[in-house]
Amino acid sequence: MGKLVVIGIDGMDWNTTERFLPEMPSIRGISKAGFAGEMPSIFPPDSIPSWISIFTGLDPSRHGILETIDYFKKDAKDFAVDTGAFTGKTFWDAASRAGKKVIVVNPLMAYPPWEVNGVMASGPVFISGKTAVYPQSVSAESSLPPLGGIVDFPEKRELAGFYEKTKAETAAIVEFTAGLMETRQWDLTFVTLLTMDRVCHFFWRYFDADDPTWPGPNEHSDVIPDFHRFIDRCVGRLAKAAGEGATFMIVSDHGHAMRPPLFFNLNQYLMENGLLESRIRGPKFLSPRYHLENAKNFALETLHRFDLEDVSYRLAHIFPLARKLKKKDFMTNPSRNIATASGFGGTNPFGGVEISAAKCSQEGLDYEKTRDRVIRLLLEAESRDGENIFLWARRREEMFDGPFLERYPDILFEMRPVYGTNWSLHLPLVTVNPRHRKISGGHRGSSVLIAGPLQGYEVAAEKVASINIAASIASFLDLPSRGGEDPGLVPGESFLRKTRGGA
Repeated sequence: MGKLVVIGIDGMDWNTTERFLPEMPSIRGISKAGFAGEMPSIFPPDSIPSWISIFTGLDPSRHGILETIDYFKKDAKDFAVDTGAFTGKTFWDAASRAGKKVIVVNPLMAYPPWEVNGVMASGPVFISGKTAVYPQSVSAESSLPPLGGIVDFPEKRELAGFYEKTKAETAAIVEFTAGLMETRQWDLTFVTLLTMDRVCHFFWRYFDADDPTWPGPNEHSDVIPDFHRFIDRCVGRLAKAAGEGATFMIVSDHGHAMRPPLFFNLNQYLMENGLLESRIRGPKFLSPRYHLENAKNFALETLHRFDLEDVSYRLAHIFPLARKLKKKDFMTNPSRNIATASGFGGTNPFGGVEISAAKCSQEGLDYEKTRDRVIRLLLEAESRDGENIFLWARRREEMFDGPFLERYPDILFEMRPVYGTNWSLHLPLVTVNPRHRKISGGHRGSSVLIAGPLQGYEVAAEKVASINIAASIASFLDLPSRGGEDPGLVPGESFLRKTRGGA
């Protein structure tokens, strides 16, 4: 067993990484000494539930955290989760208990840091919060970098400065981690770089010529390729700090691609099939709510058409009514519906439908048969070109079985990548996503695993999954089992196996 460096890169996508790998000598060298490929994420492929699954080896139905951040909401900076679900239950905690020296820097949501056998430094979700470190004496030895998560929401005119700031913050985290590695004993170093996700969210349409809002060759065309080269230099700095003989494992929580440029108005579809009621009673033209909803949609689409989405974002944060109009229950009361589009997953291709067991009972409907009906309806939905809109739809029990299963919607689904979920009513089934220019990059379920040199191990490709990272780290570090009712140190199945004559 040697030293292990785990580098988490939020939003690193395999298709994009593979494309630029020839320009990334440090990461390419690691891949040639071991393994590089696509890795399935968890569902939903969002940063918070995905990273906590990576930390613990538990899927979200077992750790219970499915929260996501809506960057358009004014209260996003107050976002928090109960860290008690995973404090002391991570792979670095397991290593600490086994006597391994650890360095842990910037794990998403793991804030404030807690006692480990080594150093743990983290920040709140937003960088504007206060960074903290265990033990506190570390802050006296070196200045702490900005740690945490998303903080800026740049307007178009601010993008160039935002990119330079993002690189500077990333470099500071890498240098801080490298300094700890060079001055302390350690067996496991884990650092998370959250900034690839930021860059892809805001710069995707400037990079991707297939995006319908691509402006043509532009000043930001090379930002995403440049950031991949920059990340490679960051990995090279950490490799230098690690010295000879260390093994590297580069992992991401989810992939990244074009955010859906179209909305599928799922509540409208459910209403058309008699499963949902509008709040509007009587003639629509007499309803203020109807006119407000249509005025909102018209304004958003107009601002989108004229590339003025920054204006809509500012207005949504200034006027309370604008924020109320954005809520998914503005046009319908879920308690009166048989089926309602869930807010789970946000305006992405993946999402869910909530079925009201109480409403089914009231209407004399069988709950399971109702679920079957809704699943059939989703799978039958077609675009104007005759293509199925939904790739799949199934019961939550077909995917998960943990104690927090009911935190998932009753039905889970994934649409074609071009469609995102929307909750508006009294609109066509498919409409334009009026905020696509603002955040043009979106998550996809294929993340990244690059590992090497493997020191007498090989990667079993069929077991590669983000849910198995914690178990694989435990396997590499040769951590002992706990015994008793919990024979494994961490859940999951290792994708590392010893080679003949290996370690």
